Amino acid sequence: MENACMHDTGEFLMKIIKIVNNNIVTSLDEQNREIIVMGRGLGFGRKPGMTIDDGKVEKVFRLNSAGENQKLVDIIQDIPLEHIKAADQIIEYAKSMLGEKLKETIYLSLIDHIDGAIERYENQIQFANPLLWEIKQYYPSEFKVGVQSLNILKKMLGIELPVDEAAFIALHFITAEYDTKMDVTFDIPRLIDDIIAIVESEFSIKINKESIHYERFITHLKFFAARVLQAKQMPDDDDFLFRNMIRDQYKESYACAQKIRQHLGECYGVEISEEEVVYLTVHIKRVTMHVD
Repeated sequence: MENACMHDTGEFLMKIIKIVNNNIVTSLDEQNREIIVMGRGLGFGRKPGMTIDDGKVEKVFRLNSAGENQKLVDIIQDIPLEHIKAADQIIEYAKSMLGEKLKETIYLSLIDHIDGAIERYENQIQFANPLLWEIKQYYPSEFKVGVQSLNILKKMLGIELPVDEAAFIALHFITAEYDTKMDVTFDIPRLIDDIIAIVESEFSIKINKESIHYERFITHLKFFAARVLQAKQMPDDDDFLFRNMIRDQYKESYACAQKIRQHLGECYGVEISEEEVVYLTVHIKRVTMHVD
């Protein structure tokens, strides 16, 4: 059975492969790639092989693999259309604001999360987010997306979720940006907290959280944390001269970096390469140089 065809006018017509529910079907696009097509009533009273009514199509999902497509089908088949549309609008907003290429798994995780959050809201169940402060502090752009997500949900579905939920939503976008697993994403803010505390303690300073130097330090730490927690850190190279120079010129910062290395090994079970320690030393030196 053919799944797509060209009309006499040259217009491409999608045909139904599988009916997921009354509002969602699967088909193939012009490149013969599997797609998930969504729209109110798209699958109602229809059968595989029938042409999809373009006028009812509201969204087409194209994921890179058949496995990801099937996961998305499994997730959305029992989720109300309005919840999926709200999650999709949130994702589109996030793409426009974050300016990053988000991993397509964001569709799987966020649609499922939004549906669960709505269910908790309806059952008057609220979860406090233990990382609320850290997410606001270290990921302000993603947190703003989370806050706007609450506005989108209020506008589209008439529900008011607490600010803790904005932080939970932000975590999904952080995960999609840094290509990490959710448990790693949860650990990153804690790890950054620990590093900041060690630096301030070792140098007996209070870092200005409003300074550009702090902002740059945090940017480095976010990528540093994502690398070490996933065992993807920078390997040691053969530039002994550079490493020796950093150790000699920035003795206090290097000693601080070594304390951080020891702490992360003890508390997070990770081994930090000398290359990572050297670059961390440089960033510690920069941020501690600019303290009032």
